[in-house]
Amino acid sequence: MRTFQILLLFVVLSLEGCGYTFRGGESVLPPDVKRVYIPRTENITSEQGLELVLTEALRDEFERYGVLTVVEGNEQADAVLRSKITSVKRETRTVTSNTDTALQLTTVMRVAAELKRKNGTSLWRNKAVVVSKAFGTDQSAVVTTSAEFAGGSIGSSTLSSLDNRELSRGQEQQAFEDLSEQVARRIYSEAVLPEF
Repeated sequence: MRTFQILLLFVVLSLEGCGYTFRGGESVLPPDVKRVYIPRTENITSEQGLELVLTEALRDEFERYGVLTVVEGNEQADAVLRSKITSVKRETRTVTSNTDTALQLTTVMRVAAELKRKNGTSLWRNKAVVVSKAFGTDQSAVVTTSAEFAGGSIGSSTLSSLDNRELSRGQEQQAFEDLSEQVARRIYSEAVLPEF
C-alpha cells in the first residue's frame, strides 16, 4: 500500500512538472473576487433558445471547480460575466458525389464575453471565442458506434425511423449543447485558470 502511495505521488508531481495541471484550485483573479453573477447570455442570432443552453453551460462550468461561487443576483456578486452569441454559421463539410446532398455540416459559433467587477473594471475579455462542431445530416453519415453518438439524444433504434430533416435537427441540437460546453470551458480556462 505504501509503495502505491509513493508511486501515485510521483506520478502527480511528474505531471505537474511537465506543465499539466489539475483544474480547480487556483485562479488568476484577484483574491477578493469570490462570487460571480452570470446573467442570461445575449443572443443576436436567429437561433432561438441557444442563449439558455449557453447560460446554463457557463453556470455549470463556473460552479464545477469551486474556485468561484455562482450567485443568483448582481447584488451578491464580486464580478459579473456577460456573454453574447454574435454568430452561428453552418458550413457544408461533406456531400454526396452524385447529388450534392450534404452528408455532414459543421456549425460554427462565435461568442463575445467579458468578466467585470461590479464597478465596471474589466478582469478579462475575449471578443471572439470561436468553436465548431461537425454533425451528420444523413443516416449514412452517422456513426452509431461512436462515443459521441452514444452520448447524444438520438438512439440507434430511433435513427432508422427519422427522416434526414429530423435527424439533422436532432444532431444539430446536440451540437449546440456541445458547442456551449466548449465555449464555457474556454471562457473558464481563459478568465479564471492560471496559464502555465
